Amino acid sequence: MTNAAFLTNLFKFSLFDPKEAANEILERDFSYDIIWSIFIASICITTAMQFTAETFIKGDGPSLIDFSRPSIFAVTIAGTTLFVCGTLNWTGQRFGGRSDFKSIFALVTWLQVVQLALQAMIYVCLALAPILTAFAQITILFWSMWIFVSFLDKAHGFENMFKTALVALLGVSLAGVLLLFIISLASIGT
Repeated sequence: MTNAAFLTNLFKFSLFDPKEAANEILERDFSYDIIWSIFIASICITTAMQFTAETFIKGDGPSLIDFSRPSIFAVTIAGTTLFVCGTLNWTGQRFGGRSDFKSIFALVTWLQVVQLALQAMIYVCLALAPILTAFAQITILFWSMWIFVSFLDKAHGFENMFKTALVALLGVSLAGVLLLFIISLASIGT
């Protein structure tokens, strides 16, 4: 199977059978070099797409461009994502999960690629049929959450989506609390 065919099948599985997609990713046991390359590329493309869209679709209120630069946005997204991967791994293991950081990182990295493609569809929808954009965004949000929980379930081997959803909620919440704590400490020192 060629790389293009593999990626096409992986994308289809991610949308319609995410546990199978997770299984494919985990069985391949990609090296950190490959995972990091895809992770960095997806962060860069997401940042470029987000800032380009903000430039063309500037509304009346404040926008991302008003508050951030692309480099700061990219570093923030990358750091937050890595932190969340760590807390998801740690939280899952507290519930008896068998995953490791590398597996979670690989799955979250691939999820970023999938979300990148879905976000591009949102921008196309916004250009062609703005009235459908809100519906498309809500649909993609819930679809992405289902994929995320399915990936996490496969990685930790729970075979219980409710338990995995709880681990996801606790892991992401823990990351948020710890990040706020770190930001608070950093702001005290300035």
